[in-house]
Amino acid sequence: MSTALTISCRFCLGAGLLVGTSHSLAAELATLAPQAVTLGGIIHPDSDDTLAFTPDGNTVFFDRSNGPHKTIMVSHRVNGHWSRPQVAGFSGHWFDQDPLVAPNGSYVLFNSDRPVQPGGKPLVQDYFVGGVAPGSNIWRVDRRGKGWGAPVWLGPVVNDDVFVDFASVAADGSLYFIRWDKRAKLMHTWRSRYRDGSYLPPERAGLGDPDVSTHDPAVAPDQSFIVFDYGKVKGGLGRLCIAFREGNRWGRPIDLGDTVNKDLPWGAHLAPDGHTVYVTGQSGIWRLSLLPWLRRHAAAATTDKPADRSHPRT
Repeated sequence: MSTALTISCRFCLGAGLLVGTSHSLAAELATLAPQAVTLGGIIHPDSDDTLAFTPDGNTVFFDRSNGPHKTIMVSHRVNGHWSRPQVAGFSGHWFDQDPLVAPNGSYVLFNSDRPVQPGGKPLVQDYFVGGVAPGSNIWRVDRRGKGWGAPVWLGPVVNDDVFVDFASVAADGSLYFIRWDKRAKLMHTWRSRYRDGSYLPPERAGLGDPDVSTHDPAVAPDQSFIVFDYGKVKGGLGRLCIAFREGNRWGRPIDLGDTVNKDLPWGAHLAPDGHTVYVTGQSGIWRLSLLPWLRRHAAAATTDKPADRSHPRT
């Protein structure tokens, strides 16, 4: 899966470099508009968000609001048509949201306020405006044949607070997520590397200014870029941005522009093609191609790369 995405993305980038110029890219960025997504009418803009597709694109998970409750739904594409959404087998009782399918499709991560221990109480937090609200920890459900297993708590290394939220996973298992910084009163994005079947202690991902809130990361399988919300514009929502990997750190956040951000998008998830992102806005679900920004970055990297002065082997 990750190899296919990388090859696909590199092919598209190469094609863009052959036909694109800085002028045409600037024009494309200025006019590019997200496309509304309804999946044949099964998605309701007033209640549904955070679409997450399996690698083959034929199954989609999302969460649906019903008053103060949230439930993870699932739909399947059969003969070109999306089925009526059903409650996912691992959801339906607790406040569950933000499903994320692993790049290889072998498991799903999601947020839940469900008790960490059997018979315990649901998680609650009071970090935001409005008083006490559902808390959030990250849970995992593994693929079992044609179905899914039982949810498993991701453990205390990652879930070390009552609000650990919005997972994104790289091909090597590295986990990105958000956590509230009580002292700074900001949301920060964290990364936990995956080694020998366990998550290592989280470290701040290093996206942008540490004094600026970041949330809802969507990392590329090869961790070459990441899409996320940056800052606070309204109601805790920021501006959708992209950052590219520069060695051992992330480059500066690049704002995706007013056309993209006019609906205050959040909850980014990458599509199986690796260069399309799905986001939730105030008025609906949107699909956005990242190819113009990927091409521009590739073109800049090619321009800035020093000439190869080495001697060929003989």
